[in-house]
Amino acid sequence: MTIEKQVDESIDIRGQICPYTLIETRDKLKQMTTGQVLEVISDYEPAAKETIPNFCNKKGYPFETVEAGPSLWQIRIQRTD
Repeated sequence: MTIEKQVDESIDIRGQICPYTLIETRDKLKQMTTGQVLEVISDYEPAAKETIPNFCNKKGYPFETVEAGPSLWQIRIQRTD
């Protein structure tokens, strides 16, 4: 899925592992309003490819994951509730 909207907020969770990657992502999304886009920067592959995408799917949040470099991912999540 491609998110066409501009990024409203960004968090850098490099150096963190699960469950902290998901906790920070979830807590930041709770502070945002419907329609806003959060960009998450992570260097932890399980969070970028499994944990955060699974959370987004359960919540119904559109998201996209972009590999930004070796062991670096940008996940863009749009809050929809």
